[in-house]
Amino acid sequence: MSGARPANGVLEVVRVLPRMSPWLSAALAFVLVAQAVLTSGFMLASAAVVGDVAQGAADRDTAMLHLGVLIAVFVLRLGLQPVSGFLSGELARRLEARLGQTTLEGALRPVGIGHLSDPAVADRIQLAQGLASGHPPGQAVNSLARLVSSRLAGLAAAILLATVAWWLPLPLAAAWIALSRWRLREVKKAVDAEAESMPALRHAAYARDLAIGDAAAKEIRVFGFQDWAHERFTRAWLGGMDALDGSARLLSRTAGPVLLALAHLAVFAYLALAAADGRLDAEAVTVALQATAGMGALGWIGDVQWILTRAGATVPHALAIGRLDVEAEHRGVGATASDERLPAREIRFEDVRFGYPDRPVLQGLDLAVPAGSSLAIVGMNGAGKSTLIKLLARLYEPDTGRVTVDGTDLRTIDPHTWRRQLAIVFQDFVRYELPLRDNVGFGRVGADHSDAAFDRPAKLSGLGDFLPRLEAGWDTPLSRRFEGGTDLSGGQWQRVALARALFAVEHGAKVLVLDEPTANLDVRAEAEIYRHFLEITRGLTTILVSHRFATVRLADRICVLGDGRVLEYGSHEELMELGGRYAHLFTLQSEPFREARHV
Repeated sequence: MSGARPANGVLEVVRVLPRMSPWLSAALAFVLVAQAVLTSGFMLASAAVVGDVAQGAADRDTAMLHLGVLIAVFVLRLGLQPVSGFLSGELARRLEARLGQTTLEGALRPVGIGHLSDPAVADRIQLAQGLASGHPPGQAVNSLARLVSSRLAGLAAAILLATVAWWLPLPLAAAWIALSRWRLREVKKAVDAEAESMPALRHAAYARDLAIGDAAAKEIRVFGFQDWAHERFTRAWLGGMDALDGSARLLSRTAGPVLLALAHLAVFAYLALAAADGRLDAEAVTVALQATAGMGALGWIGDVQWILTRAGATVPHALAIGRLDVEAEHRGVGATASDERLPAREIRFEDVRFGYPDRPVLQGLDLAVPAGSSLAIVGMNGAGKSTLIKLLARLYEPDTGRVTVDGTDLRTIDPHTWRRQLAIVFQDFVRYELPLRDNVGFGRVGADHSDAAFDRPAKLSGLGDFLPRLEAGWDTPLSRRFEGGTDLSGGQWQRVALARALFAVEHGAKVLVLDEPTANLDVRAEAEIYRHFLEITRGLTTILVSHRFATVRLADRICVLGDGRVLEYGSHEELMELGGRYAHLFTLQSEPFREARHV
């Protein structure tokens, strides 16, 4: 994606609109043509009135007819302006909605999440939203309608001018079009520069979000780096804008104005001489003068083309994100429907190697997880514990090797039905600023979300300790930024995340994955989780990642990861007897507690 050059934005807008709404597009085209015809009719009618005045209005009825036609054409032309504005506005709203939906669907479509870490994809998402240009895609529709209306009016003026003398529109059209194309080239350079400046502008947006959001509000103030955030935003934003300003600077040139002046001089000289020797009457001269002025619509139309080009440039980026293809990133033998009883025998990692762009993680990992048992995974930071979980959930694919479920390559199992078998508490779980009901109910969207449906997950996760204190119960927003909302402590949020996973278990998930499930809990709450551990994991295939060995020893088997592979594997008693890394770490962590008991 990063190497692909986006298509012409204006052409993409023209292609998208008829597919999005054929009737609205056809109606807008009809109105624009009608406006151009009425503009020509106004020129002819006004010329006829001028001719009547020049002749002294010898035929009163004819003069009144001409005046009536002029008024009627003027009124009709005015009446069509709000119609075209309504149609283009409606198409603009639909286009923005469609492209927003397209971008969202494209970002969500891939099975994994690797594309979200791709800077090229991140840049395109921002470009699709008009971050650099400041012009959302909907503005392209309004500008396109105005441009088409102007171009049709200019073409009609050229035809009228040609009826006076066939060659008159040629020098004017050549001059206006040449000047327009030159300026359009400069604008396109600015649009290309926007894509190049996007990394700097994304840095600026991140610094801005840090400064005005509440996620970093405490640390910004406690550590006192408000000035840093302000300076970082300013430097990144101005750096991006300088690139745009430099590319979009229109150099002052005299060739265009001189060419226009010469073309108009030739036309006006002919009209003056032809009128002087009687070859053109007042009506013809009036038509010619209005048509000459009207041909300016074939040239550069200032803000209209500027906005159209920059707003239209967002469309190819949105469409490119919308085409993100799951199969391009996740090639397999061919996805098949998943048996919802999986796993029945085991989950196995076979010679799995995987690394991120900046570092390798797993180096030939072999690991089996028997179905219905619990496995604890321990290891130093960076050993690959969380990465292993992401591979299991198909958020990433192994570089080599494979993950199998009952002997079937995970890549050949339908990812959506497989994930319905998973209930995961991620270490960096999301704190949704939504009602508690939604926070827990996301464990299985579409299931019964009544209060009674949450009873068991609430009991096992410990939500019942603070649920009665919530003003609106399950419907309390978990954010003070919403009326009637509240915020939770870290430990309470951890219980919400656990309840979400247990709600998935209640509705059929067979594999429970707990990544540091007690990291934010106090001693009492952690002990409560230990007490319910066997009840929580009964009948499930459980994978537990933790640095707390009091939790780890509850699992049937323990796996020690290091250097990208399995270093030790066995029960707590077996690994302690082995006297290896696990025994050393367990002894190291429990030593302070033994010393405290002897004090």
